[in-house]
Amino acid sequence: MDKRVFGQIGENTAADVLRAKGYRILRQNYRCSYGEIDIIAERDGDLSFVEVKTRQNFRYGRPCEAIGREKMQHIRRAARCFLDDMKKKGYVPRRYDFQVIEIVVQHTDHAF
Repeated sequence: MDKRVFGQIGENTAADVLRAKGYRILRQNYRCSYGEIDIIAERDGDLSFVEVKTRQNFRYGRPCEAIGREKMQHIRRAARCFLDDMKKKGYVPRRYDFQVIEIVVQHTDHAF
């Protein structure tokens, strides 16, 4: 399967998980000059900037371990860009945080 398509499936699954937990998805694949944020969601006046990591197995460790310092910095800067845009529109969140959703799809042929 195409890597991009696999990643999009993971992001859509993550958005569904967030909705089930009471979040409202504001944006998916938000981009600005500083980087990209997979999902921006809101719940009870709080914003969450969500990075989604989708993998087919644990061969290279947990999916979240692929988020390095540089990636975190890009996400923080992109979040600041989004917050600045929202502030211009009169929206200021009560709080905000950064989250990671790990999706692992492991298919075992001939399992039994």
